[in-house]
Amino acid sequence: MKRNNIYAWMAAAMTLAACSTNDIADLGGNDADNVVNVAATRANTSSNDNTIKAFHLVNTTQQSEYDKKYEADYKYDDASSTYVMTNGTVLWCNTNDNAGTKVNNLFQAFTPLTTAANLASYDRFYIPIYQASPELLAAADWMTATATSTKAAATDGLSLNFEHCNAKLHFTVTTKGDDVTTLSSEDITVIGGITPYYHTDESNKTIEAIVAPVSADEITSSTSRPTLISFRLAGGDEISVPLPTSITEIAAGKQYNFSITVGHNALTISSVSVTDWNNQDITEDENDEAASSLPLPPYVTFTSNEEVGFKMTTNYGYTISDLEYSVNYGEWKLIPENGISDGVTFGSSKGNLRLRGKNLNGTATNERSCSKISFSSNETNAKVACTGDIRSLLDYENYNTVNTSNARFCQLFSTCDILTSAPELPATELAESCYYSMFFECQSLTTAPELPAMTLAKGCYYNMFNNCKALTSAPELPATKLANNCYNGMFYDCTNLESVTMLATDVSARDCLYKWLYDAGTDDSVTQRTLTVASQEAYNTIVNTKYDNNPALPDNWKKDASGTTVIYNEQ
Repeated sequence: MKRNNIYAWMAAAMTLAACSTNDIADLGGNDADNVVNVAATRANTSSNDNTIKAFHLVNTTQQSEYDKKYEADYKYDDASSTYVMTNGTVLWCNTNDNAGTKVNNLFQAFTPLTTAANLASYDRFYIPIYQASPELLAAADWMTATATSTKAAATDGLSLNFEHCNAKLHFTVTTKGDDVTTLSSEDITVIGGITPYYHTDESNKTIEAIVAPVSADEITSSTSRPTLISFRLAGGDEISVPLPTSITEIAAGKQYNFSITVGHNALTISSVSVTDWNNQDITEDENDEAASSLPLPPYVTFTSNEEVGFKMTTNYGYTISDLEYSVNYGEWKLIPENGISDGVTFGSSKGNLRLRGKNLNGTATNERSCSKISFSSNETNAKVACTGDIRSLLDYENYNTVNTSNARFCQLFSTCDILTSAPELPATELAESCYYSMFFECQSLTTAPELPAMTLAKGCYYNMFNNCKALTSAPELPATKLANNCYNGMFYDCTNLESVTMLATDVSARDCLYKWLYDAGTDDSVTQRTLTVASQEAYNTIVNTKYDNNPALPDNWKKDASGTTVIYNEQ
């Protein structure tokens, strides 16, 4: 799979200020009364412990007045709760101005301390590209502070307020599939070629990295969007997404928050927000998705390893209504009533394409009067992954509570032969023929969506995965009572199918199992098949069910067939 090039302006991972860099000297003084003490420091962060543990301080007034650079490292001593000055001395400059008033001293400070790798100073810092632990992440957090005071005004010590000079990326991660079970920091790269800190526990997965600021001019002057984040999957493939178009710059002191889903050879972003690094919301245009700290709805989202064209056509007089698309988090555009015949380009460096809608009837009126999505590409290796919740096409603002009883998506992805994964289909209240031929002949589909509905409707899954030859595992079918034609032709010609779970005990509905497994699991590469049913009684009923002399259960799925195992799900 292609991997986007990382831009030269980021590869250096270096942040420069306008001022020139001063050489570091170690000039001391013996005037104990004039030693500069530091009473408190504060980082511009939301951490409960925001005390800077170590920093370097310079009195620039001494340098300008007497051409002497008084500087030192200050390190926090936990035992005494004070700062200890090392590697030099910083003294007050007690010069009077022409009016006899003490001159304010200007101090500059920076953290972390200088190393051979970061060459840190007040004006310069090289960002470490390996940040795969909390300690390494902290070492990349370059902050500076300035303070102006006289000795008399700082009797209790100097106070310093540090500000972040770089930007922080924060990803909340959802993983799906076996290709991401062993994911580690070394498998991830973010903008600037940085290996981030990947933290995972039982309930949370996050990715954090500190990156150099990037101006809007640097982004817009490039021929394509820079890669935001990329993953190396277990099989060796690499997937990535570009920087969303809603992010126009990467600014110092800001935190860029993303919710992402990775797995099944797909990577999608479901929400984007920008906050101050101290986690206070930035006041921006309320219509700007990037300014919102609320999660975005799980829009139906397409990603591709290559540039492809998105098309949507209509059949038998169907009219598309209240359906919109957006490319790479850009402007939402209304899909015309008669669809889109000229492909809308997305994928690779062009980013994703999202859909959202406000139509409780979905994308079809019945099995024939419907709209269909297709993809065009000149690349023979192009694949398209789909994520998100199909209900976001019904009412994206209230998708999780929307009424699905009249929603139909007949033939929506029919013959999309480069589609590899499907959107979520969590509805439990189904319309007749709701998913009729939805993925018919999607021959690259490797992952089927879960189908949790316990109450079925007539023809709800009719031909749903017919001729999906890459599908190896069927979604669990938990309903105990079947409806007319509900599973008719559902896995017809799924020649690589190896596993089916169907837990119905009442299969008396008309044609409910007609050719549902016809020619399924027949490819020469399939050596093992597993059928899980509710009970031995249910199995016997299925075996004895016929439709015009066509058995409900083909011979190769029976328990006495070579390579076939039948499991009874009895409690």
